[in-house]
Amino acid sequence: MYVAARIPRWTRRPYLRDSPVADGPHTQEVTVRRFFEIAFSMVTILLVIAVVLQLYFAGMGVFSDPTDRLFAIHGWNGRVVLPLLILLSLLFAALARAGKRTIWLSALLVGLLALQTLIFVITGLVFNIGPETPHPPLAATMLLSLHPINGLAILVVSVIVAARAWKLAFARDAASVGSSAAPAPDRETIDLVREPSRQSVGRAPAP
Repeated sequence: MYVAARIPRWTRRPYLRDSPVADGPHTQEVTVRRFFEIAFSMVTILLVIAVVLQLYFAGMGVFSDPTDRLFAIHGWNGRVVLPLLILLSLLFAALARAGKRTIWLSALLVGLLALQTLIFVITGLVFNIGPETPHPPLAATMLLSLHPINGLAILVVSVIVAARAWKLAFARDAASVGSSAAPAPDRETIDLVREPSRQSVGRAPAP
């Protein structure tokens, strides 16, 4: 009677097994972590967009009339928007418990962004030049040319972090929906189904 009344585990909804409702006291903790996972993903997407716009603003400033001062948009985006988004990415990566590798990649973005400014500072100190220097030395120009290469590195790392954040926030839900659509029977259920067949095969036919 117990075996007949037992509900096989494969018939239970898999998304309920992992649902915060089943955790009882941990519901609030799981909900807060879920919020940070989604926030982490959204901030990293905005970060990728801001980095792409930063490259666009640089080109816009270089190929425009200097009197239009369009290069100031590049500077404002690099000094205000990017630092804010990168710091938020690192913060949400830690709060969402995104994993050591993802957190370290987010921290790497902080270092790469700081390097963007250090390139100008080091070049100015070594060659004693400033932004208004009309004819900088060739070596200074070569050193300053690392600035766009480092910007490309920021873009690559930002895309990697954004992909990891998206997988953390949404790939698990897609997997749960897929598994709930076609649940597979477990080993215990298969044995329960096969047991009557084995008994009928082993029973001798009546004369």
